[in-house]
Amino acid sequence: MDPVMKFSTRTLMVLLLFAVASCVHFLFLAWKRSKGEGGKGLQISLLARTAGTLFMVFFISLCSSLLAPFRCNIHPNGRWTVQAYHGVYCDGVGPHQVMAVVGGLACLLPLGFLAICMWVIIIELPKRLQQADVKFLRACSFLFMRFRPGAEIFSVLFLIRNALVVLCPLLPGSSAKVVSMNLILYGSLAMTAYSKPWRANVCNFLDMMLVTGMLVILDMGSLFIQDNDGGTTMVICLIFSAMMLLSIIGAVFYGVAKHFMQKYRKPFRYFLCHQKIAAGSMARLLKMELQKRNSKFTTFVDCDDLNDLTRLFSYVGQDTETFVIMGSPDILTRKWCVGEMCTARSHKVKTVLLAWPDFVKPDKNFIENYDSIVPDITELANYNIGLQEESIEHICGNLTGTQRTRSIADTRESPDCIIVSDLDNMEAAATAYVLLGLIVPKLVGGQKNNMPAVLQKDRSVPNSACSALVICSEGCFKQFQFGDWLMQVAKLPDCCVLPIIAEDGFRFPSPSYYEERKVERMLERRLNAD
Repeated sequence: MDPVMKFSTRTLMVLLLFAVASCVHFLFLAWKRSKGEGGKGLQISLLARTAGTLFMVFFISLCSSLLAPFRCNIHPNGRWTVQAYHGVYCDGVGPHQVMAVVGGLACLLPLGFLAICMWVIIIELPKRLQQADVKFLRACSFLFMRFRPGAEIFSVLFLIRNALVVLCPLLPGSSAKVVSMNLILYGSLAMTAYSKPWRANVCNFLDMMLVTGMLVILDMGSLFIQDNDGGTTMVICLIFSAMMLLSIIGAVFYGVAKHFMQKYRKPFRYFLCHQKIAAGSMARLLKMELQKRNSKFTTFVDCDDLNDLTRLFSYVGQDTETFVIMGSPDILTRKWCVGEMCTARSHKVKTVLLAWPDFVKPDKNFIENYDSIVPDITELANYNIGLQEESIEHICGNLTGTQRTRSIADTRESPDCIIVSDLDNMEAAATAYVLLGLIVPKLVGGQKNNMPAVLQKDRSVPNSACSALVICSEGCFKQFQFGDWLMQVAKLPDCCVLPIIAEDGFRFPSPSYYEERKVERMLERRLNAD
């Protein structure tokens, strides 16, 4: 056969391969039905999965075969011939023109497959996952079954990478080919190392190892290329040298700009140093109130803003304007809180202490025996670290120098929803106000009396209350005011109760609890009588 007929036959063999796969599929279904095992229909999803798998496996080989008319070699006499068909000149006329047309039309097949894969992964897959369309997912499983959940897009990215690898040999000049192939493979290596897209972790390491081996072979082989086009090589070297120089200059300017930006305007206006068990809800409430005052009062709370523990102390020393210590009784026994305090002091960060009523400043004995009181404090050596009550309104006002137009302790005369909490417990009270702050925005536009309200001391439960949110904290049933409110709620005929557990240590009262309370009351009465 002449070159044109040979190339056309090879191209048709691709279509013949998929035709044979379809015939085998239909014969297999017929055989299954003859044995009474087959289902109804042609099972198009199974056929699509088979055809898609074949396309994925032979994608590079298929594209390389179809692009054969466009890969040409130059001879000493200056003439170009097709690399795979030496008898055909690369002149765009005659046999070469016919082969180019056939190859170009045949290339629509892998391009169409790539477009379908992009449509399936980017557009259809999210919709079908929401609809739980198992049939569609099974039909297209050849695309994403090898990738971990959330990394399905990499099936399309790897197909695009494979297509670019096939196109690299079409570039003029050996230097351009080597550089483009290096860029593609280095990009693929970085992408795999950073994202780890394969479902099996060993496949990620295998992929990186194979690409690294290809890069070594490519770079070693490029040493033996005799490229007479020195101008192209020089331009490529100049471009990359300029990029390297610009990268260095850009990094220097970025560092200088970031230094001055952090010096005069740091990312966080306040850093809340707190013990989660004793002051977690208070820290949340304080952050909510500060941000209500002004959006510029950005506040760091570790559960919201800390993604990397190794950067904790850099947030304190470099990114914070005011360091706020929420002085609960045991905060000095928490090594991370102490590490934050030491970092703030060493970096001369403005520090404010919000002392709890039972907070006691450390004495000489506490400081001298600190390493025995907190044994794991020595772990901070890895980070180069050695060893009056106010309302929330007053705290926010002192920190920001602003005033809030409406008090957080907004009391309504006859609310239909009340929040009952132990106001003598700061965490319980803070939890009540955090809950209030989360509920109120959901009810904007309603009647004033329909808004929830936190029940204040020396106030009775309003008769209009039809629901009560009870903040259950440790020791709340020992408080007279809390128990009195619950008794008033119980007397309301249409008031429903929703208990909200605010602390891990909370336990519902048991029969023995009531007996203990009776004994305590008797002892109190005797002491009062004496």
